[in-house]
Amino acid sequence: MLCTQDKSSVEMLDTASSAETTVGQESDGVWYVAYTKPRHERIAETNLNRQAFQTYLPLFKTFKMPASKVRNQNDGSNTGSAQTPEPGLKALTSYEPMFPRYLFFRPSSSKQSIAAARSSRGVSHVVSFGSELAQASPHLLQAIREMENRRNSLEPNAISPFRTGAHVRLRDNPLAGMEGVIHAVGAKRVLLLMEVLGQRKLVKVKPGQVEFV
Repeated sequence: MLCTQDKSSVEMLDTASSAETTVGQESDGVWYVAYTKPRHERIAETNLNRQAFQTYLPLFKTFKMPASKVRNQNDGSNTGSAQTPEPGLKALTSYEPMFPRYLFFRPSSSKQSIAAARSSRGVSHVVSFGSELAQASPHLLQAIREMENRRNSLEPNAISPFRTGAHVRLRDNPLAGMEGVIHAVGAKRVLLLMEVLGQRKLVKVKPGQVEFV
């Protein structure tokens, strides 16, 4: 976590010289930190941009398994009918906030007041330590940008939770319920080593058809 409201996070941020809402020279290059409402990082970013603030929302490339969809075995008219997972689910990569609920921002000019940011839609409050606004230095943000770029340039298989040698079980597949060992991982498929009818076989499946044992 980049920063929290406790003392353990203080070393990650510089503090402002005062809590004045009018910022000094833009050449200082410091960034402030907005704490957003839950899952409102992008909403806060959009609205701060509309108010002419510069923003930076670090995003982290993740490998996500979609929630299992269900379908009725009947025509769906019977609410008590049995349900089965919909086959063919695909694993996805997405970009999530690196620091949930935290967003960096700064005024676009020395005349712009931070007061507007406090009431911007999606923002819960501007982070401060006591009476002083928290600040993040340009050096800190540059380090975060570099980490973000390294992570987001990775191929999906590099961030996949599936690892060679892991024991898994098949689902949403004609072999559903059978277990195997991950032999190799690709961007869109997982290769399993399984024992089928007394013989070891390599079986290629979609990531969404695999669950860990």
